[in-house]
Amino acid sequence: MVPKLSARALKVRKPNSGAFEGDDRFTGKVTYSVVGTLDGKPVRFALGTDSLKTATARVAKLEECIIRGPAAAKWPELEEALPRRTLQFFSSAVGYASTQRPHNQGGVSTWANLTALFEAEMDRMVENKNRGAHREDGTLAQTTKLRYMQTIRSFTTYLAEQEIEKLNQIGKPLIALFKAQRLKQILKLKQARGGGSVALDIAVLHRIFAFGIKTGLMSMNPIMLENEPKPGKKPVNGARPFTATELTALREHAGQDLFTLLLLRWTGLRGSDAINLRWRDIRFDRGGNGEIEVLTQKRSKIAIVPLSTELRNALEDVAGARYGRKIQHDDFVLYNPETNKPFVSRWRLYRRIVMLGVRAKVARATPHCLRDTFACDMLAREASIYDVAKMLADTVETVEKSYAQFVPAARDAAQSKMDAGIGIEERARMAQSRGKKVVNFR
Repeated sequence: MVPKLSARALKVRKPNSGAFEGDDRFTGKVTYSVVGTLDGKPVRFALGTDSLKTATARVAKLEECIIRGPAAAKWPELEEALPRRTLQFFSSAVGYASTQRPHNQGGVSTWANLTALFEAEMDRMVENKNRGAHREDGTLAQTTKLRYMQTIRSFTTYLAEQEIEKLNQIGKPLIALFKAQRLKQILKLKQARGGGSVALDIAVLHRIFAFGIKTGLMSMNPIMLENEPKPGKKPVNGARPFTATELTALREHAGQDLFTLLLLRWTGLRGSDAINLRWRDIRFDRGGNGEIEVLTQKRSKIAIVPLSTELRNALEDVAGARYGRKIQHDDFVLYNPETNKPFVSRWRLYRRIVMLGVRAKVARATPHCLRDTFACDMLAREASIYDVAKMLADTVETVEKSYAQFVPAARDAAQSKMDAGIGIEERARMAQSRGKKVVNFR
């Protein structure tokens, strides 16, 4: 087996760097990988270090071990130093059988061990979800797994910057510093409403650490949820609807994203439900103007949303332009204008709305802001809280809590309908009156 390997420096990307351009995507630090060929086949794997001297030494040991085979004396040293995937590839290539747990330094469990096990557990739960298993068996939506992986990548990058690998090095001070760093990143990018995404990151990490305790890799959870804000909880101003001026600006600068904007603005769908919406969920023949009926992922409840005239016209225009006269019912409704293909993740949708907000100079533009706008707009149009909850596929309690400042207007509208509307007694009298009408024919 002939190795031709060398150490190469790679720039370290910032977490969620897709919204950046040029050098802004990188942290300014570097990490080293082993690159080259093994028996003529190209290879590239992480070395787990940001030191050129250390990287060069590890590559030299790796080449020596590959040439000498499974009997090489320096394999145990590489077991202690190399990342798990790197070690597994090269050791299996030469037939070396590890005598220790992979990437388990000094018998202490590592973050890499924990995330590998947790990813396998998530795959199992997603499979349960896909085959229709009960929640008691452990289920997880694919979109939720993708969001968890986003947190895992962010925290992995942070640990690498702090040169931390062992789980017993992760404590409350480290978590507090991670929260501060994430909050700065989010506020700089204007990608979240307050600190909601930070709270979600912490909740995900708490679940991962709890899994670590369950599997015996950890003895203590460094995060106490009772001391942390609930994801999405904002006691002062839970909703963040757009103003009329902001909506006008978003429309004027939407460009290729206009259909996406109209769909979110007139349905209130969450990002995950919007990207999974299919044409079979659009019922043009129902109600006065058609409606959308879709099973939502978060609560597994059905959302029924009447179609506004503007949205119906937009749907018909898109259906005609994309498919001609015949609509394929299993096709996705929402396409990414950049690729002309369905969105691969809700993060892509999230990014496009964020960038639309940047173009329109509208602060904190997100898909959830459009959901808030839809809910508040429906309440302002005198829709009942129960109707809004049904359209959002949410509970009445959540609607009252999130949009409390708009509830009094809905109650005033209900009181007005008590006096001016047609109730049970009025309808009975009208029916009785109609029944007394007699037409005599000669």
